[in-house]
Amino acid sequence: MNLMDNQYQGRDGIMDEAGNDKDQENMSSSSAPQKKDPQCNKVMLRVDNLAELGSLTEDIILSHLLERYLNNQIYTYIGDILIAINPLQTLNLYGPEHSKLYKNSHKSTLPPHIFMVADMTHQAMIHNKYPQCCLISGESGSGKTVSADYLVRHLAELGKAGNRTLEEKILQVNPLMEALGNAQTVINENSSRFGKYLELHFTSNGALIGGVLSEYLLEKSRVVSQSSGERNFHIFYYMIAGLAYNKKLEKYSFKLYSQHNYLQTGGRNLQDLVCTLGNRRKFEEVQRCFDIIGFSHEEVSQLFSVLAAIIHLGDIRFTEDESVSHLSDKSMVSNPQVLLIVSSLLGINAVELRDALTTNSNVTRGETIVRNNSVDHAVDYRDGMAKALYGKLFSWIVHRINALLKTDRRRPVGNDYRIGILDIFGFENFKRNSFEQLCINIANEQIQFYFNQQIFSWELEEYRVEGISLERITFTDNRPVLDMFLQKPIGILALLDEESRFPKATDSSLVEKFHKNIESPHYERPKENDVYPSFVISHYAGRVS
Repeated sequence: MNLMDNQYQGRDGIMDEAGNDKDQENMSSSSAPQKKDPQCNKVMLRVDNLAELGSLTEDIILSHLLERYLNNQIYTYIGDILIAINPLQTLNLYGPEHSKLYKNSHKSTLPPHIFMVADMTHQAMIHNKYPQCCLISGESGSGKTVSADYLVRHLAELGKAGNRTLEEKILQVNPLMEALGNAQTVINENSSRFGKYLELHFTSNGALIGGVLSEYLLEKSRVVSQSSGERNFHIFYYMIAGLAYNKKLEKYSFKLYSQHNYLQTGGRNLQDLVCTLGNRRKFEEVQRCFDIIGFSHEEVSQLFSVLAAIIHLGDIRFTEDESVSHLSDKSMVSNPQVLLIVSSLLGINAVELRDALTTNSNVTRGETIVRNNSVDHAVDYRDGMAKALYGKLFSWIVHRINALLKTDRRRPVGNDYRIGILDIFGFENFKRNSFEQLCINIANEQIQFYFNQQIFSWELEEYRVEGISLERITFTDNRPVLDMFLQKPIGILALLDEESRFPKATDSSLVEKFHKNIESPHYERPKENDVYPSFVISHYAGRVS
């Protein structure tokens, strides 16, 4: 399940929903759960809004959701919240007839649906003349990305104003960003590895006239290393499969039977692992996205060159330079032919690239001091360059999308007719959790705090004003968890910044600093026999090590 928030003038509400999983679209409908006896569950199936029940407990909510799910009723309201459970199959709920049905409709007259969320948001924007925001949240694999697709699709349908080209461009943004920013994890085969905020702009009568895309927290470390059972970003595999089919591998110095450090193949070659029919079709889809949005053929070609250069960059190897015995920590490139491939793809000088990897320079009092990199440092510089290249490429693509979706001149200055859609990482808890999971879970903690504010804190304040008894209404405030992360100077992130400034800092010294300084019931020391230096955080969604 994932979470969506709809903002409007005078009061904020929250909606929670999840669509189906794109990676499961080809599953047959026969895989759907079998229905139970309808006689004993007919009341549950009729209740579209659980807020209408006389009693609302966790058990009651879950039992209603389960019975509705078993009958393929994946959407359910709780007041202003829309909950959906990922059906892991394609349901016939999103065709043109459904889009027409939920256009300019009323919530109480139709079954719960994500199109209803889009329609309510669009109507609230027009009638209240106030910007709206839909927030989608939930654990990894709950269907947030697909839900965002359905939201954008229906909002584009509601905003039709004769500018078919603009609508087509906007509908291509999500699949393109999925290819570039999603990857396979042990939890989800199509997991978002970045946060995406798409803001759509409208006229006062609701016509779509433009959009702006923002990206957050791209997991750049995935470019250079992936955990067991995980993969790099989809675009690398799509590109190689498409180039192989079009017989253009040699143009980017690839070979079918080669292996690359940045693409985990488990000992298998590219042809066996990457060159599949599914990847080839995805490559064709990505090319259509670029074409419809408005990227030039030259831009796309250069983009593929940078992607290929990143893959080859990971294959550059270093050894100790034995020609200068008194400088035993000096490194050198041991396979210069790969260095030449990377420099050619990037259009830069090979010697300058080599020096950038094997040396580092500092400017002190106007004097430049050049130092040699050891083999380990050279590997770090290589990986750092690959991550930076992908990050810059990703940001450039977002910048170009925004230039091509730019709102036309009909939009007045200070316009309040806009709708934002936030699709961010789901809460994550892997066997080993890295810095990226820390950031992802902090973001989800912040979203949960926002949810608590909207649903509980501000609602309770209204109760107090109206003199309603509050004795039986309780909720867990997660502000202390956020304070533990964000406080200065003794929060987790502040201590991480401080320790990062010490040249000889290690994972162990960082964790020891946490142990000594963090005093919170949400922070735990691990057991003594842990192999790696670690710490445990008790989140609202569970304990994460």
